[in-house]
Amino acid sequence: MKITFNDATELTVQSASTRPDGSLLIKTISETEENLKTIFQDGMKTKKMIIKERESTIGTYENYTELEGIMKYTAGILGVVLHKVGKSQLERIDALEVTTDDIVLMMADLIAGGEQNENTAVPD
Repeated sequence: MKITFNDATELTVQSASTRPDGSLLIKTISETEENLKTIFQDGMKTKKMIIKERESTIGTYENYTELEGIMKYTAGILGVVLHKVGKSQLERIDALEVTTDDIVLMMADLIAGGEQNENTAVPD
């Protein structure tokens, strides 16, 4: 199985799949950790990646340009974890916290009667 990168270079891999958190996990034994770091930190290279096996396209991954890290498995397998821009776990958590804070403020306004303004206020 091979990945063809946006710049037409290739890398032999054992697998490539999306994980439940939205990240992309690529496993390989064909490169060193340093080389993988160099390859996957290049946002232009990883902008589009096509996975092929025996000339059949298995999958196409676009905009996975943020390298989260490289994991070491047994038997020399290295796993590369990539995220789309703005879709890392921390960014998603931050966005949820902001949304939660906004909801809490809206609920407080509703409870306190903050929905009334000069156009909708009922005269005494």
